[in-house]
Amino acid sequence: MHQIKRSTRVLALCAIGAFALACAPAGAAPSTDKTRAAAMDALLQRYFKPGQAGAAVLVQQNGAVLFKRGYGLASLELRVPVKTDTVFHVASVSKQFTAAAILRLAEQGRLDIAAPVSRYLADIPPAWAGITIQHLLTHTSGIDNLFNDAQFRQRVREDLTPEQLLAYAAKRELLAAPGARHQYASVNYSILGMVIARLSGMPYEQYVSEQFLQPLGMKHTHFDVGHGILAGQASPYEEGPIPAHYISPSLGYAAGSFFSSNADIALWSEALAAGKVLSKASVAAMNSAFKTADGRDTHYGYGMRVHHSLGQTYLQSNGDIFGFHTETVRLPQAGVFVSIMHNSDEHAGELAPLAKRLAAIAIGQPIPPLRKKTLAQAGAAPLIGRYDAGGNARSISYVNGQLFSEVPGFPPSKIHPLSPSEFFFDDNDDARLEFVFKDGKVVALKRYDIDREPWPTYMRAE
Repeated sequence: MHQIKRSTRVLALCAIGAFALACAPAGAAPSTDKTRAAAMDALLQRYFKPGQAGAAVLVQQNGAVLFKRGYGLASLELRVPVKTDTVFHVASVSKQFTAAAILRLAEQGRLDIAAPVSRYLADIPPAWAGITIQHLLTHTSGIDNLFNDAQFRQRVREDLTPEQLLAYAAKRELLAAPGARHQYASVNYSILGMVIARLSGMPYEQYVSEQFLQPLGMKHTHFDVGHGILAGQASPYEEGPIPAHYISPSLGYAAGSFFSSNADIALWSEALAAGKVLSKASVAAMNSAFKTADGRDTHYGYGMRVHHSLGQTYLQSNGDIFGFHTETVRLPQAGVFVSIMHNSDEHAGELAPLAKRLAAIAIGQPIPPLRKKTLAQAGAAPLIGRYDAGGNARSISYVNGQLFSEVPGFPPSKIHPLSPSEFFFDDNDDARLEFVFKDGKVVALKRYDIDREPWPTYMRAE
């Protein structure tokens, strides 16, 4: 659940992108499985160290394993290493199960995704009359993120029922008319879980297990009930390291409450792509970016983030909760699947660019690093200052010959020039800042990631 990240590392700007391959010059493609695996290992060892909280990593192509390895420790207290089959909380990756369950019900004629959610659930407020099942699937319902509610944040340790989650969401005003705006909010999927339970006549998690997990043999995938022992599970940590803060598993519900392993999620991804879970039409809908009413691309399908990268369709699914972070990538045209599961906040923000670089190695197109240049103080002076975007601030400073970008609550990040107006972050050349000039003066600042929608523009503050 992306809304509940706590550590300063979690929302800090990704920090790994500038490193390409120590064993391959820019533009050179590893030619064999062995060299590709070696390149992946060299990259991963930069981030996951012995004796620290670690990660399990899997890379496949057309169902065949190219690379799998565990790094670091699953338990710092007991010094237990991460293994390739270690179990992690996958949080919002679970949204794929919920989306698939909704689509299966639709295929069976028991549900219409274009129908209003009020057709299937009681207690839907009148203001939500225009919200359809599809709006919930695509986070375009207009429903606000529950974690923006201070009162709700005080109860994250409590076990709340789906009905209580719905009641909290119903108290808040819609952010926009249904279909007008993409706003990621996990409560959309909690409501979908309630629809699944009502139409199937069984608890949400039981339906998912009977329909998908059991038939596919996903033996390491379990719904988070918050109690009991789960064999092979990694322990979660926050920066320090310290044990991760507790949050009630009930808050995830159908939006992100499963534990799993790399092999199980890979099994799921392969089965989904092969049409063993849903019809081809349903899979295509799941993997197609939804457009808002005015035609803007949301880069989100049904439980999947849909982008174009590395010259092809790039499907991303990630999950974040205190002490657990998972990043998965699928390149449908190349048949490549990447999964990274991490049991710490230490490298949480770095998993997305890291997964991209592993995928690039897998297809023989390693991403070369950008050259870091120095910037003279005269060139930096016009950029220094504070920028605001709807209440969010970003400051640009120049210290000891180095330019920094900083947002409140997070450590400063080094940025390097690509041109007088465009900069990339120290260890993530996917993350960019672009300064907007007018009449020779900087008037605004744009933050974006290549292959992604730009963030809101920051305006120069006097």
